[in-house]
Amino acid sequence: MTKKLSFVIKTSQSFIRHSEDSFKNYLPQYNSLFEDLTDTYIPLLNMVENLEKENVECRFSLVISPVFCTLMEDENVQNQYLLWLENKILLGQNELERNSDNEALQEIIRSNIKKLKKVQQLFKDDYNKQILKKFAEYHQKGFIELIATCGTDIFIPHFMDLPEVVSAQIEAGLQSYRQTFGIFPDGFWLPELGYAAGVEDLIRAYGYSYTILDARSVLLSEELPSTGLFYPLRASNSLTVFVAEPETKDMIFGDSGFASNPVYRNENHDIGFELPLKSLSPVLQSGSVRYSTGYKYWNKSLSDSQDGIGIYDYKEAEKKEKKDAKAFLEAKNKVLSKACKCLPELNYVETVCTLDADLLKQSWSEWIVWFEQIMRKSKEYEISMVKCNEMLEKAFTLEKITPYYSSEAGDGYGENLLSSKNCWMMRYVRKASERMIDLSDRFPNDTGLKTRLLNLGAKELMIAQSSLLAKMIENEEFPEYAEKRFKESISAFTVVFDSLGSNTVSTEWLTKLEEKDDLFPWMNYRIFSKKK
Repeated sequence: MTKKLSFVIKTSQSFIRHSEDSFKNYLPQYNSLFEDLTDTYIPLLNMVENLEKENVECRFSLVISPVFCTLMEDENVQNQYLLWLENKILLGQNELERNSDNEALQEIIRSNIKKLKKVQQLFKDDYNKQILKKFAEYHQKGFIELIATCGTDIFIPHFMDLPEVVSAQIEAGLQSYRQTFGIFPDGFWLPELGYAAGVEDLIRAYGYSYTILDARSVLLSEELPSTGLFYPLRASNSLTVFVAEPETKDMIFGDSGFASNPVYRNENHDIGFELPLKSLSPVLQSGSVRYSTGYKYWNKSLSDSQDGIGIYDYKEAEKKEKKDAKAFLEAKNKVLSKACKCLPELNYVETVCTLDADLLKQSWSEWIVWFEQIMRKSKEYEISMVKCNEMLEKAFTLEKITPYYSSEAGDGYGENLLSSKNCWMMRYVRKASERMIDLSDRFPNDTGLKTRLLNLGAKELMIAQSSLLAKMIENEEFPEYAEKRFKESISAFTVVFDSLGSNTVSTEWLTKLEEKDDLFPWMNYRIFSKKK
């Protein structure tokens, strides 16, 4: 019996206004985007390239946010990223000078500069600034499976009574992938793994073959499947369902998980928060809001150095990554071997591990090396690395279930997305959603200025619907920015609604906002129309 292991890496991205004249107003948010490029997207591509050259089997699935796709197709963002890399390298050279009497810190700084220069060369020369095309290339080759998702990270259970909204978000995600990658994905990722009854029908209506659910959705279903979490299932409409197993998150982020090992880099200590601003030029300027620079010198054992104790050693971290990869494969092999014995009637057993790239970036910068080692060593444990779409051949013979409402957010039900801190947002975004549905039906065939207004309204609504803004407020991660971004989008939508009602609009206002909030240039507001 075959033991199959499938990884799904999830990324997310909130929309940032990226007109050239407003770039400086959003430096912390751009810094986060550029860190994602440097620490996640480009290293993943580089990993796949290395494994391809060495003929090592590489298979995993990846969810890329449609918002990220829009940002990375913008030439201004591409050029700002190259400037950001240059400034980070210059900061590193300044740090070499500042720490000229500490060889241990100098070694860390030189390693960081080397990494930045490698990323710079890959992005500018090898990828010609078009990393999305590179992901599409590896999708076509079969190394990476690109899984679609909603246009923005809407929490679907909050809008299931407005199916037009959910359909519009699903359609926007599909259109984004077709425009960006030229593909029609097999799978659909539910943001925050938020499942509510009936969403499978909306997903299936757009031609998707499968989705992934949180384990609670299956374990709390009325019909507990005989194969447990070790074999694909299907919903009542024969949409294939894979289950995100719950153990990997604890193995990585638990109290004694991989990410907490003292040898790994301490992500909470960055010179961007610890040095005087005058020492952080050219990355941070006088009067700037502080944010991370990527220059982090301590491991997780101590926050202060005493005779070298507590200083990060990337070579020791690399050794530990290999050990952790081995420990992970041993644990998965043990579980899958037991499943083989319990389910002898099956031709294979599988487990789907979901990785949140944002959480990994915040707590375990070395995870991609660990992930690469899993790819390299899986055959030693007789484990086959597969993508989800490679397990769809018997879709109509799978066991049926009726999933239960669940999510990976909060304590399993998305309660952090509607908390005392952010619940005020919901009444505004739901009212705007109802109005957008009404507008799309009242103006089904309009052209010219009205169409531009309606398309802008649809974009602003989708930005406001993103659950990432609610999470930022809940987690107090740039909450002022999140609140400002939400209010701007709701206000802009209200202006659109009032302008259509009064049949008057400022073309100057419209043109200016179209330039600033140029999310999804292909947007067609009719995706919010009621489906006949």
